[in-house]
Amino acid sequence: MLLFAPPALQAQVLTPPPAQAPTPGAPLVLDLPGALARARQENPTLRAARARVDERRGLITSTRADALPQLTLVSDFTRIRDVSLLNSNFAGSAAAFGFTPESLVGAQSIYSNQANLTQPLFYWGKLGTAIDIAKMGEKEAGYAYTTSELEVLHGVAKAYLAVLAAQAEQEVIETRRKTAEQFVADVKAKLEAQTATELDRLRAESELLAVVPDSLQADAQVKRAMEVLNGQLGLDPATPVALEGLGLPEGTGKPAGAERSELAQLKQQEAMYRANEKIITSDLRPKFDLSASYGYQTIKTDYLFREPYDTWRVSVTMKFPVFDGLRSSGKRAQNAAQLEQVRQSRIDRERSVAIEQSTADRDLEKAIALNEAARKAHDAALEALRVSRDSFDQGLITSLDLLQAERAERQAESQRRRAELGLWSARFDQRRSLGLPPL
Repeated sequence: MLLFAPPALQAQVLTPPPAQAPTPGAPLVLDLPGALARARQENPTLRAARARVDERRGLITSTRADALPQLTLVSDFTRIRDVSLLNSNFAGSAAAFGFTPESLVGAQSIYSNQANLTQPLFYWGKLGTAIDIAKMGEKEAGYAYTTSELEVLHGVAKAYLAVLAAQAEQEVIETRRKTAEQFVADVKAKLEAQTATELDRLRAESELLAVVPDSLQADAQVKRAMEVLNGQLGLDPATPVALEGLGLPEGTGKPAGAERSELAQLKQQEAMYRANEKIITSDLRPKFDLSASYGYQTIKTDYLFREPYDTWRVSVTMKFPVFDGLRSSGKRAQNAAQLEQVRQSRIDRERSVAIEQSTADRDLEKAIALNEAARKAHDAALEALRVSRDSFDQGLITSLDLLQAERAERQAESQRRRAELGLWSARFDQRRSLGLPPL
């Protein structure tokens, strides 16, 4: 079984130095490692997961307190008038001895100072098991944090790719628009020189107008992708961010995987439910407690902390449950059902992980093939555009033919860049299936 470093240690080892704050009005410049580092520190989901780990640490301390002695200091002042003596047999004969009722029921002041000590002696392992379960809960929260961290980091990586893809598409469309504008200007010039027809002008203007809706849509997609990324990074959606390109991923082999934190978390939950069975069983057995107290009780403050006004008590108490209304039986049945639910969830998750890993491997192979094909197609489109330009300069083809060749090259360029980003996405998916961060 692979061991996980604590989340705090993971953050120290994996987190690169944070990016410097930008000057006011300048965009925040980030590369992918910087974006992941910022997400580790600023993402609200991860902050909540870290708080849950801290909560479980506090639960260990509070659970351990149940096994330690409890010391309490008590100071008490009581003013009392007790008339129970008047209702006794002695009150009927008190007058014969010269006592009046008022003298028998006068008000009294009682001062008390005591130190009380309680200590559980023997609970059949209940207290120790409860502490062990609390420690398991901390580990379970740590695994949950690791799962949240992987989900957030891979979400940031995918959002980063989405921004780059939207920007690449926007650049392609912007190039198409500039090319279409240039062709409109060229055709108008040739129309004045009577070397082009009115149909050529209409076709060029039609191509330019067709690019305008695509340009607006591409701009909206870039803004939407940037807002999603900013949300993952804990930034205001309107924060300007400049992202650095990725290039092609290194052609490394399949990385060594780690135990999936989701599976480790479910295994930890199983162990917690099994340990809880011991606590339920201990509730049906006798328990022993020690209690002790020492202090002073007097009717005058001058007698406090003096003998013989000191009082003390030591007792060992056994509690033997005889019938609890089948409460423990119901708890045992509930615990067994919850244990079975977690066990079946783990089995189902193990199968899902196996399918996820095999699917990620196949998708990576497909992404590599698509990237190679897109590169070849782009090279062919570049060559076709070069030939078309030469032919256009020689008057062998029309401006529309050249415009179509330019459009084909731009589309091939867009597909090539999408294939590169798709290759990154496939590698990220493979690393996620192996329980690894994006980088």
